[in-house]
Amino acid sequence: MKNNFDLPAIVIAGRKNVGKSSIFNRIIGYRRSLVADYEGLTRDPVVFDMELNGKSVRIVDLPGYFFDPHDDIEKEMNAAFIRWLSKAALVLFVVDGRTSITQEDIEIAQMIRKNSKEHLLIVNKAESKAYLTNISEVYALSMGEPIFVAAEHNIGFDLLESKILEKIPDNSTEIKRPTVKVSIIGRPNVGKSSLLNAIFNEYISIVTDIPGTTRDTIDASLDYDDLEIMFIDTAGLRKRGKVEKGTIESFSGARTIRAIMNSDICVLVLDASEGLFDQDKKIASMILKYSKASVCAFNKWDKAIPKFESIVDKELPFISYSPKVPVSAQKIWNIQALLKAISQSYRSYTAQVPTSKIAKFSSTFSGEHSIPSKLKIYYATQVDTAPPTISVFVNSPEFFDDGLKRSFTNFLRKQIDELKDSPIKIIVKARR
Repeated sequence: MKNNFDLPAIVIAGRKNVGKSSIFNRIIGYRRSLVADYEGLTRDPVVFDMELNGKSVRIVDLPGYFFDPHDDIEKEMNAAFIRWLSKAALVLFVVDGRTSITQEDIEIAQMIRKNSKEHLLIVNKAESKAYLTNISEVYALSMGEPIFVAAEHNIGFDLLESKILEKIPDNSTEIKRPTVKVSIIGRPNVGKSSLLNAIFNEYISIVTDIPGTTRDTIDASLDYDDLEIMFIDTAGLRKRGKVEKGTIESFSGARTIRAIMNSDICVLVLDASEGLFDQDKKIASMILKYSKASVCAFNKWDKAIPKFESIVDKELPFISYSPKVPVSAQKIWNIQALLKAISQSYRSYTAQVPTSKIAKFSSTFSGEHSIPSKLKIYYATQVDTAPPTISVFVNSPEFFDDGLKRSFTNFLRKQIDELKDSPIKIIVKARR
């Protein structure tokens, strides 16, 4: 099992609300990091691997640094900031051209010098002449000649890119694009970020006991079982009625739903120490809605309530095909079993079954199950994957109702091993 943490890291650092995420988005070429007029919007480092004029690099959007952190989240953000600063091949130190230099700016500059890091000083929001008011303070940081940019207006980025390329050595590291996209989903505080950290045995997402710590989607990739798997840690989904429109949480929720839609597999994290909640069921229903393969991770298994697995089987029958894996993210326990379940779920999700095999079992289904006397099933064939999609040709589609579709789907899973861990889509067509 290998991950991709050996690329030279270009780390975008600065205090909160200086425009680091906007600069990150400009460099990578699309809106990846959340951007809004909220201080401290970015909490986790956001990572993107790319080729910059032929050089393979890792771009990292860091959370803002707090001179005087007030709570566990701000302390963890500072810790993540320091960890990535120590790994950086190049630091893009961003200050706000519209405001005076602050104590936080001075402290960050001192940390960069102390770590002897290659760096570039970037003055953002320089679309007007307002930055000239504070220019002497910028030079007083002693961080070299500043580069003036305006991320919102795409000003100064040709110069910035050329300066970055001068600082980054040539490398031939191949950037592997993911074969499988896996979103880690669940309600707040069930251990999604802890599970991502456990999978990589690396501190990728910040973790606190405060629900809603994760705001943006966080991704990281590894090789497993000949698959390049991208894991996407998502913000916890609360009940829609409790989330106010236009807030950070509403943005985070939208990102989470988009991550589910764009993934192949959803790892549904359930807190085995608390039992199953209505919100768990609603999140599970999204897996069904978007026809995704899934794995249920029973986190905190060492503290599980009695018969938790039976409760899940009873309450979530619509994703009965999902492999169920007890884990402990905190103790990094049974992670290999989870990876194995993800691999088998993906292979089932993308399986291509020969027509002869499906036709054989559709014929068997007609003979062994009670179907309407007026219904005739002529044959069936697989027409698509992800999910496996079966076209069934009959004389009168109206007789092949939803109940019969469920029975046929369950029958195929039992009879055809390749399909046992995947949702199956049934399309009924008339053959005249």
